[in-house]
Amino acid sequence: MLARVLVIGAFLLVALVIYALVDAAVTPASGIRGLPKPLWIVAIIVFLPVGAVLWFVLGKDRARRSASDAKPGAPRDIVDRLSTTGPFSTESSEDRIARLEEELRRLDDEGDVPPQGSE
Repeated sequence: MLARVLVIGAFLLVALVIYALVDAAVTPASGIRGLPKPLWIVAIIVFLPVGAVLWFVLGKDRARRSASDAKPGAPRDIVDRLSTTGPFSTESSEDRIARLEEELRRLDDEGDVPPQGSE
């Protein structure tokens, strides 16, 4: 029983150290606090479990995120459309129907034009 706990604990420590090493290696220099990247990697290796924990607590700057890490928002045209047509819009049903009918007429008019080079 004790041997099993020790083996699982050792496996978890090795996994933590490997994860910390990979995370430190792929983190851009702008996202690292305290020490330069090579020194953090050496600290993770030399101070095995403690170095990995210190990397996550002190070394990685979680507040500063690059633009590529940011979650994308909704496209602006969808946000604008929802503000005028969504469940919270102030547009009346008659106005909405009139606007949609106008949009359908415009789309039908565009469809009447024969494609170029079809003859």
